[in-house]
Amino acid sequence: SREAATGEEDAATAAAAPPAGAATDPPSSSVLSPDLSERADELAASCRDAKPFPHGVVRNFCREGVLEEILTELKQHSKVKFKETDLFKVYQSVDLGNLQPGSELASKMPALVKLRDVLYSAEHRAFVEKIANLKPGTLTDEVDCAANCHAKGCHLLCHDDVIGTRKVSYIVYLTDPSPAWRDEDGGRLELYEAVADEDLRDDATTTDERSAQAAAHRRVPSPLPARTVLPEFNSMAYFEVRPGSSFHSVQEVFCDRPRLSIQGWYHAREPPEGIEDATLRRLKSDGEGEGGDDDDGD
Repeated sequence: SREAATGEEDAATAAAAPPAGAATDPPSSSVLSPDLSERADELAASCRDAKPFPHGVVRNFCREGVLEEILTELKQHSKVKFKETDLFKVYQSVDLGNLQPGSELASKMPALVKLRDVLYSAEHRAFVEKIANLKPGTLTDEVDCAANCHAKGCHLLCHDDVIGTRKVSYIVYLTDPSPAWRDEDGGRLELYEAVADEDLRDDATTTDERSAQAAAHRRVPSPLPARTVLPEFNSMAYFEVRPGSSFHSVQEVFCDRPRLSIQGWYHAREPPEGIEDATLRRLKSDGEGEGGDDDDGD
């Protein structure tokens, strides 16, 4: 009978479904390397002890084939526009947070959309909090990322990334793996030690109490980077965004190959303490031009 057939179908569906409370594969399992959670403690310790400020590099970030597919999608379908300011020179795609399900562009780049969704999932945000030594629940679900292309001559000058509620900066490198990116190709992420601002300290005009206090604690980047990171395919560099401390730049690209990446931020609920020391705030207060566009690309 029809009722009996329906009952048999329901029983078959129930048998095929996992039992209540059974573990299911998280959405990241088909995208990210399966051993990331096993490496979390080691990554957290390395980040905590890193110099010149806490940072880390996650190698073998995604499963084999995932970034290769995304690289193909970006080359075939991504629309980029050239941006140049006093701070940077870069080709940048649309905000990936605006890629809506069902849109024409999203339908052409399903692997990229899937990676974006995984990166901002609750599961992965908890992983980032752990490896960046942040309290659980620090990061919100705000999506803030884009695909960047640093072609020959492109660069990013030194700054600290502090704008609004940014908390963790990350860069997933998509540099073509064949041949591997070399040191002479340029495009390294450069990290700088924060040192005392001697010019401000020695300025004869800093006689009032407010200026004297600023001179006592304000930091500027050292002239040369203390560490550099090669943009190796399938690696993710990350660091906590700290006002007047997380100074970094992107070395000029010297080769004819593009330095591709997915670059973005995780946000907290509140701006960081000491935001008045952020490089963008200093540029605006000193009247030295724009320089700190919120679409900068690491």
